[in-house]
Amino acid sequence: MSLSNITSDKSYVVDYLGRALNHYAKKEIIMFPHNPGGHGILVVIIPKWSKVLCFDSLRSKAHDHTLLKEVIDEAFHSYPVRGKRSKSLTHVSKFPCHQQSAGNTCGFYTAYHMLEAMEILGLDNSLDFEVMKNPIDQDVMVKIRERIASFIMSQVINPKGEFHCDNLGLNYI
Repeated sequence: MSLSNITSDKSYVVDYLGRALNHYAKKEIIMFPHNPGGHGILVVIIPKWSKVLCFDSLRSKAHDHTLLKEVIDEAFHSYPVRGKRSKSLTHVSKFPCHQQSAGNTCGFYTAYHMLEAMEILGLDNSLDFEVMKNPIDQDVMVKIRERIASFIMSQVINPKGEFHCDNLGLNYI
């Protein structure tokens, strides 16, 4: 989801996100990347805590998340509420997370933050969840690249297609 999508057709994005939320209503967390303009962040919706966390690896730069919050809030109104959950969400737009140095590695940080956010699944209290704030080490970045490449090769590229490779042990350089 990008800011340009939201500004060009907000009602479509609200409807699309509402359908996705309903489709994944039994999931404990729902994650998606968001591009507020030239940078990628991770958005994590945690219905059991009525919270939305934005993992922004360039938190020091000002980003206006007003439209994103509006879209999520409008879409969440159609979300089936179970138990004592609230229909209103608390948005944490500057959730403390790994911070990248200058450059274009935000996509890798977003992927890594997805892995970190999976730890939420085993927690009962949102205060128990925290993420380191330091830059991600180079060896971890290499592993992230390998996992993304492996996922693309096994899940995205057609096994009968021209670019599919059965040997995932090869270095894709």
